Amino acid sequence: MTRHVFDLTASSLRIRTRASGLLARLAHDLELRATVLEGSVEEEPGSWTTDLRAAVSGLRVAGTLHGDRLDPAALSASDRAEIERKLRDEVLRVAEVRVRATGRDRASAEVQVIAARTAQTRASLSVREVAAGELQVVAALPLSLRALGVAEVKGPLGAFKVDDTVQVLVDLRLRPA
Repeated sequence: MTRHVFDLTASSLRIRTRASGLLARLAHDLELRATVLEGSVEEEPGSWTTDLRAAVSGLRVAGTLHGDRLDPAALSASDRAEIERKLRDEVLRVAEVRVRATGRDRASAEVQVIAARTAQTRASLSVREVAAGELQVVAALPLSLRALGVAEVKGPLGAFKVDDTVQVLVDLRLRPA
């Protein structure tokens, strides 16, 4: 068995949300970044498993999205702080989000995301060796907030809401343990 740990200085987990509804143009599509990650990967011939934990207190607003372009300066510090507070206290209401993934090869994974409830999805992976024994794993996966037990996020008077499906983008650097 080979065990890898995350190089946290070279890894990222981002969540992209989109607004919809009558006044969605007045809302922001957001990119959130996990700043506190822990985890490892265990690889055996013919299979692998990973356990990744992201502290909800470490989720930060990276900026607003215009299509896929990130604008890190569009929100004030107080707006960012309020979004992060609501995310912690009203939306997720858990200390951490766990991701458990398993696969038989390096091309795909069965993924469980655990918050208030467990949501299941599949992910396609891109894995490449970046240095002797070090791997880079890149994946994008859709995730249903409803399946995770997250209440619908709405603006004042229901003028807009956050789409149920968010996009999770993972770029992990792994090094031998």
